[in-house]
Amino acid sequence: MKIIALFAITFLNLVSCSSNKLHQETKYYFEKITYQNWVGGIKGAGGGTILTITLQKPVPKNTEIIKIQFQEREGRVTKLNDLSYQASIKTFDNESETIPTPTIKTNLKPNQAKVFLKINSKESTIIIDDVKELPMLAYPSAKPINN
Repeated sequence: MKIIALFAITFLNLVSCSSNKLHQETKYYFEKITYQNWVGGIKGAGGGTILTITLQKPVPKNTEIIKIQFQEREGRVTKLNDLSYQASIKTFDNESETIPTPTIKTNLKPNQAKVFLKINSKESTIIIDDVKELPMLAYPSAKPINN
């Protein structure tokens, strides 16, 4: 019985160590994440946040970046090229007044992002610290139409 228990503990440690190693190796791929808030200049345009993920090297073929959580919101990630990904999160609509979009509880610090990955069809997450803010984008309003 002791041998079976010892074997089980050894197996669990190996699985845990390889999972941790894979997690750390995947975190190495991320060079930086930046975010840029934006606001539309016309009624109904709203506002939001654009997150840009820059990688040091392309992720392996068995790995896919799915979504990101940042500042109590979540967005789908789109691949721009092998080293760049982007997510756009709408934070409010301004059709009649400022109406915030729903938030989620992430327990992240304001400068942290949680990235969701699929590695060999298994979901995994990585928390990236020190997400950098870029200057806000303020889109101009539309010119009035002369009748």
